[in-house]
Amino acid sequence: MQATVLWITIFLTVILAAIFYYVIRSSTGSATPESVQRSAGMIRQLLFWGAVVVGVVVLYVTLRPWPHSLPGGEPIVVSVTGAQWSWEVEPESVPVGQPVVFATTSTDVNHGIGIYDQNMTLVAQSQSMPGWTNRVEYTFTEPGTYRILCLEYCGLQHHEMIAEFTATSGTAAVE
Repeated sequence: MQATVLWITIFLTVILAAIFYYVIRSSTGSATPESVQRSAGMIRQLLFWGAVVVGVVVLYVTLRPWPHSLPGGEPIVVSVTGAQWSWEVEPESVPVGQPVVFATTSTDVNHGIGIYDQNMTLVAQSQSMPGWTNRVEYTFTEPGTYRILCLEYCGLQHHEMIAEFTATSGTAAVE
């Protein structure tokens, strides 16, 4: 992705340099005010519609992969409640390949919920706040034991705020 952005930047820089070169070269001649206005109007229209096209393309490319709704059927809701210094997770098992909505809340203070895979790679995160339920969707692609850690310092035993749940193959995972 970065290489693509680099080439786009180089291309646009070359175009901008060519425009500057053209303006400098054409500024030595004399022109009537009417011809300058007509030419400027056409350039403005071209720039406007070019910006619209570029904006639509950029929006499409950047928003297309955004998971507005996850494929795989009706999501399973996992209730996660944080309290100093523990997590309550219900159910403790989810199936692989089916969307899971983690509904997170807290009984006391703000907690940051981080869901980690077996390699301790963060796969999803949200906030758990008292009096509010936040939702984060994720579809597990690999079976295994996943950990929930608190991402926001919440007191002296913050480091012990760990829970585990499993993602299993098949639909019999939720109990």
